[in-house]
Amino acid sequence: MPIAAAAELNRLRWRCRRGMRELDVLLERYLAQRWPSASAESHAAFLRLLELPDPELADYCLRRAPIADPSLAELIAEITELAELSARQAVYQPESGRPDPPERDS
Repeated sequence: MPIAAAAELNRLRWRCRRGMRELDVLLERYLAQRWPSASAESHAAFLRLLELPDPELADYCLRRAPIADPSLAELIAEITELAELSARQAVYQPESGRPDPPERDS
């Protein structure tokens, strides 16, 4: 990754840190998983999203308020979809102390 791109990604990662841990996780997940392959329009929408105050952003992400801007609505839908996909995936973390996940029939 070129130095300029890495520096931009680091700045964006820092801007994803919010006053709510839930928002941090949602935004950082999008940044890591979708930002590199996202379109220029999605990049612009994400940058606008980062300008929103935390309470408004939380209301949008938690589906407590309608989103008037179609590009932001599409982006928030993608962000929340990532969260739902992540929640459905069983991830075993040995260091967590949790028991092994049950075996699944193939």
